Amino acid sequence: MALQMTHMVVAYKLAEHLKIKENTSEFILGSIAPDSVWFSDLYMEKKIHSHCFECCGPWGETQDYVRWIENIKEFWNKYVTQEKDSRTKAFLIGLCVHNLTDYCFDIMIWSVLKKKLIPPMTFDEFKEVYYPEARRFDEWLYQNCECTEEIFDLLDDSKELDFEDYVFAENQVTMKKHFAKTQYNIQEKVDASVNKYFTFDMHQYFIDEAPDKICELIKEF
Repeated sequence: MALQMTHMVVAYKLAEHLKIKENTSEFILGSIAPDSVWFSDLYMEKKIHSHCFECCGPWGETQDYVRWIENIKEFWNKYVTQEKDSRTKAFLIGLCVHNLTDYCFDIMIWSVLKKKLIPPMTFDEFKEVYYPEARRFDEWLYQNCECTEEIFDLLDDSKELDFEDYVFAENQVTMKKHFAKTQYNIQEKVDASVNKYFTFDMHQYFIDEAPDKICELIKEF
């Protein structure tokens, strides 16, 4: 679904709407924490759980969007509303924002492109053209977003957290190092205008619209 810079920019925009005035660092960390399971064993199994995606279909081929929202809502009401520690609560709100961002991205971008390109493409062929373009946009956003420096300062200041069996501090540490050394250690200027399918207008539309959509979803919790 959405890649990590996109997640953090959406979360950064949401912080004011959700009145996250303290522990913003942990909120930003939470907004990417579900993806940190990539750095653990049994990645896909843990990803389904960290994204509250149980019983929603294969990842990338969502079959039950209502169930996905219900799963996130259940997590919110079980953990977020009951959490007394402000730092942990900000982290958990970020985690829910991550999953709601992926939910919106699935509907607004991923599924739209799938319907447009499959057929004639197969699902595997679609993924082969989609992911390089998505990575290019994520790198472009890192280089061009006016809030990149502040986002990464917040991320650097955040304290990693274990939470139940959803996400683990050691994976978050590894992910931060991966960002610095590999994923966002970009030497050349990125040109996202070369994208053929996942266009600049689509990406900007998502960045602009997703925060309001996520706020409305949270209000229903």
